[in-house]
Amino acid sequence: MTWTFYLNVTNDTDRDLELVESQLHWGYWNTDGEEDKEPQSIKAGETIQAVGAKSAFGPNGYEFSCSWKDKNDRTQAPYGVVSLYVNVPYNDPNEARCRANGYFEIAEWKDITHDGHNFVRNIRISNKLDKLNQQETRNNLFTDWSKINTLNEIEDVRDIDLNQSIPSGVHFEKMSLFRTPLFNISKKLWDGVNDLEFDSLYLKQREAQQYFSVEVTCLRADATKIETVTKKGKITVIDEYGLSTASKEVEEKVSTIETAFKFTEKVSVSDEKVVKASVAQELQAELKAKFNILNAVTKEQHQTEKKSKTRVFEAPADKDMDVVPWIFSKMILLYRTDNNNVTKLIGASEWDYAVLHRTHVYDVMDNAKKKVPTGGEY
Repeated sequence: MTWTFYLNVTNDTDRDLELVESQLHWGYWNTDGEEDKEPQSIKAGETIQAVGAKSAFGPNGYEFSCSWKDKNDRTQAPYGVVSLYVNVPYNDPNEARCRANGYFEIAEWKDITHDGHNFVRNIRISNKLDKLNQQETRNNLFTDWSKINTLNEIEDVRDIDLNQSIPSGVHFEKMSLFRTPLFNISKKLWDGVNDLEFDSLYLKQREAQQYFSVEVTCLRADATKIETVTKKGKITVIDEYGLSTASKEVEEKVSTIETAFKFTEKVSVSDEKVVKASVAQELQAELKAKFNILNAVTKEQHQTEKKSKTRVFEAPADKDMDVVPWIFSKMILLYRTDNNNVTKLIGASEWDYAVLHRTHVYDVMDNAKKKVPTGGEY
């Protein structure tokens, strides 16, 4: 019985895919079941059987390769190349590879088994840039750089009297207070940035204008730890600075800073990975120097930066009092500006930096819940 292989291709790009290479090492071309019919080019938006092959003279196996590129004029940058190699020999294990480079992306490909003789595979070819352009732009504070850019600029949160930033009323929604100047990542370190969309140095250099990072200080009241003190009652609290807690996710579907800046693969595999690891380590060193909070990412503890103060609050004789912990957090945000001048958040993590307590006295006469701040400065 004749052995066969067929590949159906859906071209989801806006350009035709031209056949640029085909080599038949063993067997016959058999596209669409027609003997000697060679691999085909694929029009934009079309689904066809792009290549078929069969064994020569019964169970003698087949081996071939072919590749496609996008059809473009001289004014257009090429998208890349899609290549296919299949070898189903008589005795040895089967082998098949389907790969893409540049902007091309392949979906739905399944490897063939080491044994077996007859295979049908389906792939869908798309352009990464099309996906980026079709993505819905989220417009919250952290993904929208134009909003972050309007925050007051400070050099270092450690130089700020945080007490002055606590509002008189209790607000449980997170507020952004200020940001540091931009930290521009030099191009020589771009390979250390794990950009999930521009996932190669080639794409970064072709499509990105700039990668930069910024630290934003935020404030929120912790509703889960509010303590109520009855009339004439006392409570002891501890204000803390320089906390080193685990980072929290800032935005769904956005990488954490650990992922965006950290090289996690073993560096002993190849020279290329060793080079990439060293670039990532150099980038981390620069970021650690710029943003002190990244010490928490690398598990380094700077105990000298931590400080605390014990405080005692006493409720008035005629009123109950709430003691509210206010949490200051640091967010490290990584942005990319592309060649269309679109700035997008690609990495974000948050760490609690300080907890300061404030009292809020309630005037309970006639059940009126009027909040009256009592200060509580150092």
